[in-house]
Amino acid sequence: MDFLEPRRAYRRAQSEDMELKSRDIYVEQHSLRSKSSFTTTFSSTIRDESPLLDSDSSPVRTGSSYLSNNPLRLPFFTWPTRLYGWRTGALTAALLGTLSFLVNLVVVSWLGARAYGSSLVEVYNGHCGKVQTMDTWIHLGINTLSTLLLGGSNYCMQCLSAPTRADIDRAHAKGEFLDVGVPSVRNLRRIPGAKMILWWALGLSSIPLHLMYNSAFYKSLQMNDYDLFFVTQDFIDGKPFGPLNNTIYNTAYDYTDPRDVQSSLLTNPEKWERLDNEACINAYATNFLSNRRNLILLSNNGTSNPNNSVLTVQPYFSGGVRPFDWICTKDPNIVNKVNVPFQSNGEPQPCETWVSKVAAIASEWQPYSFDVQYCLSEVVPERCSYNGNIPIVAIVLTCNAIKIMGMLFVAFRLADNPLITIGDAVESFLNENDKSTEGLCLLSKSEVVMAMQSKRHWCLRDHLGNGKKRAKIARLRPKRGLESASIKRWSLTTGFMVLALLAVGALLAVAVRVIHSDGLTIGAIGFGKVTPAGVISGWSVGVTGSPPSKILSSILIANLPQTLFSFLYLNLNGLLTSMWLASEWSDFAKERKTLRVSRPKGSQRSTHFLQLPYKAAIPLMVASGVLHWLISESIFLAVVAEYTPNGDLYDAIAIASCGFSPLAMIMVLVLGGILLIVTYGLALMRYDPSIPLVGSCSAAIAAACHQPSWDTDASLKAVQWGAIPGMVHSGGVGHCAFSSGDIEPVREGRQYAGTPDDKQSLMIRGRTMG
Repeated sequence: MDFLEPRRAYRRAQSEDMELKSRDIYVEQHSLRSKSSFTTTFSSTIRDESPLLDSDSSPVRTGSSYLSNNPLRLPFFTWPTRLYGWRTGALTAALLGTLSFLVNLVVVSWLGARAYGSSLVEVYNGHCGKVQTMDTWIHLGINTLSTLLLGGSNYCMQCLSAPTRADIDRAHAKGEFLDVGVPSVRNLRRIPGAKMILWWALGLSSIPLHLMYNSAFYKSLQMNDYDLFFVTQDFIDGKPFGPLNNTIYNTAYDYTDPRDVQSSLLTNPEKWERLDNEACINAYATNFLSNRRNLILLSNNGTSNPNNSVLTVQPYFSGGVRPFDWICTKDPNIVNKVNVPFQSNGEPQPCETWVSKVAAIASEWQPYSFDVQYCLSEVVPERCSYNGNIPIVAIVLTCNAIKIMGMLFVAFRLADNPLITIGDAVESFLNENDKSTEGLCLLSKSEVVMAMQSKRHWCLRDHLGNGKKRAKIARLRPKRGLESASIKRWSLTTGFMVLALLAVGALLAVAVRVIHSDGLTIGAIGFGKVTPAGVISGWSVGVTGSPPSKILSSILIANLPQTLFSFLYLNLNGLLTSMWLASEWSDFAKERKTLRVSRPKGSQRSTHFLQLPYKAAIPLMVASGVLHWLISESIFLAVVAEYTPNGDLYDAIAIASCGFSPLAMIMVLVLGGILLIVTYGLALMRYDPSIPLVGSCSAAIAAACHQPSWDTDASLKAVQWGAIPGMVHSGGVGHCAFSSGDIEPVREGRQYAGTPDDKQSLMIRGRTMG
């Protein structure tokens, strides 16, 4: 049978060949592993004369100016003089990790110098507003550092799990496939042990960051207990008063001595602020009183004994579920003055829900049945504190160091060339065709998976028994994003997302029921605020033990949702990556494109991301960041210190628990629901019906990369996938592949398969049909 010369038989598409326009310009030529089906004297001469066509020689011209390919060898690292692709990304991650390490090292050293034997260090004590500002900015910095550190770690983990061509060849020989272009756990079974260990080290070192880093610094609020002194004008004037009986001064309570209060009023009048009734009500109608303490209420109620200028003393302990209820409920005639809202059990609603009504009739206010003319409030400096936790920062520092070493290893010591993107895989298979997938040009991932499940090699699935492969009929059915990933990946990702939303919904229902049982509304709890009613109580967490252990248990519980969400984010990232990988693959059937590879050569494109493009990655990162923040506002560490009416510290950790915010939970549900809907919306995206869905399956990708034998440098040029014109078997069976030459659309119902180099069964349609 006669054959046309390949260069004449196939008309090449318009594509630019590489040129060396100057001897002073270094151009790195890709190693051509595929062998042409013919050899000419001219090509042999060129191969002898030009090292650029020799895959075993260095593509460097003698006497030209260039950057050497020889690496600088150091004791631990092999430092290439040129970094590219994923190595540049890994080095960038290592540099950002080093920045984080230095910041954490300075912080833990500074805290250690001020620890004085304690693991909890007070960084600042004073104005509560400043503490809140410090908390906002420091946590912004912590989240920025952790995002950079975790992002770089995930980047390097994907590089480590990416297979090399040798890994793929070994897997294909056993009838298995590896994932290309997506984060993969299944690849760990087939990659070298050192890479697998490093992958686990990077992954496990992320867990403490999720669980603890956000609570390395925390704010401690202040609540002042105080006493209420109902007195006459004689007390304010400094006149002596007689002994107090149990009716006036119950010795069962540890009151502030009225004599000390009177002395302070006379000697330090600047410490006492005069307030009218309305201002008095508003000043003390607060959950955690921090800038005021004892309260003197001047009454014109007379007494039979003129020496008893102290009418009564009443204690008040901050931090209860119903703070400042005395303002509302201790007026016996309040129901006759305002419309008091009642609960279903007949009890009045908490004072904070209707204190504004009491303030509106302040002139008629009669707490404990005493008429009040005005109040004298003891003004005290605020003592909120901001604290650092040395053990947590030390753990973060250790994990930080582990990640830096792993990132540097990936950048400088990872000697193999993993196939990071789908373009890397196509380039490799075009340069050296995969023998195990020869003649299976329409192979899809689902068929490979079915073959593996049946314990048969995919290359045997379509055998006729005589060594030949059964031709496959092209079915141009619609393909959507839902098919881009496996059922397992879809089930894990969306299933966990739904379960997470249901869990948040259940917690929200419990929180709302608890709040309503206290007579409060969701709005009264606020957004991410520590309130007495919004603190989890009735459990053993944070009740006993040393201060560090009290706080640590609450930290772990408060940050557990962050860890779970990070797991969901990684799965969602992998799912979206699979959809965009399928979209990029599908585009090769629609238009001619150059390959996007880690190390571009010829007309190839460079890659600035692994597989998920910025238009998807950035919105996903923003949504993830907002959700992380909303989760941190939904359940959070709540620490409150309690001070006595005398101003002494009663308990530095009177409250060490988790606070909750129903409003933030609702926003988590809304944004999480939107994210789930968008994910399913993307699953409806259409792909080209002619090209098989290969997903991240290395075998299916390899099957599509058996180009015509003359097309030796296809990977360097713009390529397109389709039917190769004129390449048919004697039975009319066509062949599909990537090619830099012309291609034809795949036809519905047409049989496709074939081996491009099988000259005894291949003929040119133009010779047989013309």
